[in-house]
This record gives sequence, structure tokens and C-alpha cells, in this order.
Amino acid sequence: MGCIVEKFNPRKASALSHKRDERRGDRWGKSVDIREITFNEVKQDAIDFGLVTEVAYQAKAGKEASIYIAKWGNHPILLKAYRIWTTAQARKSKGFNALERMEMLAAREYDVLLECFKAGMHVPTPIGRVGNYLTMRLIGDDGLPAPQLRDVKLENPEFILDQILDDYLIMYRDTHWVHGDLSGYNILWWQNTPWIIDVPQAYCVNAWADMKRVKKLLTRDIENLLADFKSYGINRDISSIVEVFLSEYTPSNLQNYDEPIGGELFE
Repeated sequence: MGCIVEKFNPRKASALSHKRDERRGDRWGKSVDIREITFNEVKQDAIDFGLVTEVAYQAKAGKEASIYIAKWGNHPILLKAYRIWTTAQARKSKGFNALERMEMLAAREYDVLLECFKAGMHVPTPIGRVGNYLTMRLIGDDGLPAPQLRDVKLENPEFILDQILDDYLIMYRDTHWVHGDLSGYNILWWQNTPWIIDVPQAYCVNAWADMKRVKKLLTRDIENLLADFKSYGINRDISSIVEVFLSEYTPSNLQNYDEPIGGELFE
């Protein structure tokens, strides 16, 4: 299977940027009609960049990205195209700055998925990335995506919840990322296993991280996850789970992040 990964460098034009510039020709940026690219353009881009050999159909259009079912040879794969012009981020960063923003999200998702996959998490295996296009293993059968966890009736919900928390702990403790948007919407159910997806908004927990933000994101993720299991009569203490995560990993220079600073010490 092909594996083309374009290194993300905001200081250099990407393959997609070059292609857009060719289409623009000599026209000045403000004179160019900025619009969402069509299915045929997505298909042609993905094939031209060597990410896929075929794009079958669009499976989903989300807030920031569209999902396509594609193939590499006889292997069904998933193509994710970050939508350049119609997203909130694109409206904030006008013109071709929006393209850079979308490429950054695709690059981050590829990097986070690769780190999580190598750490042993149940995530889609990333395959390649060029510009704002990302390919990964299709989680599903017969060319169809697996259902979201929220749409499945679980026979052993306590065990499945523990599986998800174990995987999330790997993500946090071993790869040092907080998901940032974890819920039953971003977990697929396939082969009796929960698979965590959609990680472009993940927050890196390193020596320069804002640990108060980390704790807030963790708390929100765990709260949203537990909300999906309330219908099974499962109730767990959110604070206790978050504290387990933080006790497993907090950057050494940020161990005392929650202690008062400055004048508070002398009041």
C-alpha cells in the first residue's frame, strides 16, 4: 500500500499550494474566487498526490472535514479532506492562510494517530498525508464505516468503558496527548472493540503545556464519555479518574502547577 507523507512546514508551500497556484495563474489572490472544492476535485487531487487509486463516495461532511470511502488497489481505505473555505477556522484566517490552517490540522491528526498506533491504542492506522488530505485504515467491513459507539447497544458496557479508559490512558500517559473531543461520537464499534478516532484538536502535554487546560480538557472528555454510559446505569467519579491520569503523567517541571503563586503566598 502506498505511503506518501508530506512534511508540514508552514514556511514552505505544499504540493496542494503549488497546485492551487497553478490554477490561479497570474491573477492576484483577491481576484480569485475562493470556494469549496468539489467531489471531482477531491478525487483528482487524492489520485494525483498518490494517496488513493480510487475514491468511491463521500460518507460524511463534518464541521471541518469531509470523509470519503476510497481504495488503494483492492484495499478499502478512508480519505479525510479538511475543508478549506467553509469552516470557522477558514473564515478567521482569510484566503490562502486558511489552506495552511487546514494542512496543519491534517498534519497533526496524522502525527497523533501514528504515535497512538505505535503505542498500542485502537486507532485507525494512518497511511499518508499531502496538503489537507489524510488517508487511514478504514474501520469497518465491506467498504462501510463502523457505527459510532453511541448507536450501538453494548452487552458488556462496564468492560467496554474500561477498554476505552485504558486506551485513553495510553494516549495521555505514553504519547502525551489529550484527545480534547472524546465522546460516543468519536469512538467507533468494530470487531467487538472500541476505536478512538478524530484527533486533530488533540492538545500536547509537554514541558510548556498549560496543565490547568490539560485538566479541564481531561475532565470534559471523561465527563462526555461517562454520559454515554449513563443509560446502562454506570456512574463513576469523574474527578477520581482524572486524578489517576494526572498521577500517571505530569511533566516534571509542572508537578506543582496547582499551587498558588506570587502574592497569594504572602496574603
